[in-house]
Amino acid sequence: MHVTTTRTQPVLRRFIIAMTPIFFLAGAAASADTTQDAVTFIDDFGNRAIKQLTGAELTPSDLEERFRSLFEEGFDVPYIARSALGRFWRKASEQERKDYVAAFEDYMVQVYSAKFRQYSGEIFKATGGGPSPSGGINVASTVTNPDGPETKIDWTVDTVDGKPKIRDIKIEGVSMVTSYRDEFAQLVLQNNGQVQGLIDSLRQKAEQISADKRSG
Repeated sequence: MHVTTTRTQPVLRRFIIAMTPIFFLAGAAASADTTQDAVTFIDDFGNRAIKQLTGAELTPSDLEERFRSLFEEGFDVPYIARSALGRFWRKASEQERKDYVAAFEDYMVQVYSAKFRQYSGEIFKATGGGPSPSGGINVASTVTNPDGPETKIDWTVDTVDGKPKIRDIKIEGVSMVTSYRDEFAQLVLQNNGQVQGLIDSLRQKAEQISADKRSG
């Protein structure tokens, strides 16, 4: 058995002290790389979204299909859906969870594909990033309208299965996840605490938005 002698202990201490800045700098470099990767991801994703979803020639079906593809590519949809349901996720059955996530995605596709009809000539730019208090990386960005004010959007990005995924968006400081959590909680409570009531409501809302887009 090897025993560290009193004579060698100062040598070990000096070695550890000497190596500590190296370990720290290596960690800082890795963190900087992760942040830059997240900023690059958001900058590319935001610009592609504006480019692909703002064509005047797009039919409602085209727009919905493109938005769904981008939504599934860039967002951690199961995580966002679960977070938006909050405490009621634990009360839902496995089938209700499956149905809810599907209804949530359909609702998001209808709501936000409709919003992109209002975009015209906007300029998107990711401006920087840093660690998020909730985990992952927070990326700041702006959307500038030539005829209007600049809008600030913050994105929470984390790595999921080796790929960057968006887990929340804050528009002018207002969290998408928190907003939907409050709204969905009210809908569940209005349906006697049953998650199925929320599922039915999301389906109805998505169908109504779809019908309005096609009749408008």
